[in-house]
Amino acid sequence: MKTKFTIKSIFTVPILLGVVFGMIHVLPSIFTDPYYDDTLFPKIFLPGIMVFSFIVIFFGEIRTKYISVEINADEIIEKRFLGLQTKSYRCSEIEGWKYSHLPSKGGTYEYLYLYKDGHKIIKISEFYHRNYADVKSYVKTQFRDLGYEKFSYFDELKETFR
Repeated sequence: MKTKFTIKSIFTVPILLGVVFGMIHVLPSIFTDPYYDDTLFPKIFLPGIMVFSFIVIFFGEIRTKYISVEINADEIIEKRFLGLQTKSYRCSEIEGWKYSHLPSKGGTYEYLYLYKDGHKIIKISEFYHRNYADVKSYVKTQFRDLGYEKFSYFDELKETFR
């Protein structure tokens, strides 16, 4: 079984490219344009927002959630960074799975976490994966249910930098 991306998840990459474009083309003009010489706010606020956005999108979304997972009978293959980084785990190494709910303006999305040695190693989400329900039902039959995990933005932030 292999995960498939939703249409809305594909917009993450163009948004990241827009932030990078802004960092390359807009930020230098703020520091070189004489119009902004007397204003400190744009020189602090805009770079801060752009760098923060880049970190959240690249390390938080692309690295941890925008992943492709292939589950075979004895192996799980995870592809991160748009397929540039591949990791594989033996199914016997997986302790089990937990699920969580992330509330957002567009609705509530469910996340499925696979655990190894007490740590989340793979996140599969309803937002990013269109065949989430199929993957979840398959995972239910193959691995032990570890229960529900309350969603925590603090834990998400820690995992961004782990």
